[in-house]
Amino acid sequence: MSDAENNEVPPGYGRPGALEGPFTVRDEPSWVDLDALGHVNHAVYLRFFENARMKYFQAVGIEGISRSVTEGGIVGPILATMTVDYRRPMGFPDPLLVKTSCAKIGRTSFTLEAEIWSTRHGGVCARGNFVIVLLDYANGNAKVRVPEPVRAAMRALDPAISE
Repeated sequence: MSDAENNEVPPGYGRPGALEGPFTVRDEPSWVDLDALGHVNHAVYLRFFENARMKYFQAVGIEGISRSVTEGGIVGPILATMTVDYRRPMGFPDPLLVKTSCAKIGRTSFTLEAEIWSTRHGGVCARGNFVIVLLDYANGNAKVRVPEPVRAAMRALDPAISE
């Protein structure tokens, strides 16, 4: 990735890695991600969204990789629903920016919106919506209220969240 590509952030995206909204990370397809036509396979887009989502979870206090222990139970997120709108194909190389923001917080769930920006094409490649539910895995997968510290961290990144 060139220095210019490293420093350019399109309107509506945050500085990659900064704890400010919209939360944005860098990613990049690998050669192995290409299909027979030289496009990044559609399933790989989900990996880019997932990578950004896990970093967002870390930024707001949710452990996405390993479940955290709280109040005597093992609580963690689970992806309940996802929708993806594919806008344009990606190729290789193509430095990407993936932004993630929380659109809505419910009692036991929240909705994330994400977008993948192609530096190579100078535009959006895909948009996604993801509903995440917090479950207590030690207590029969019971739904758990989104903790206030997590809510506060989400609101700090995304002040316009609907609750």
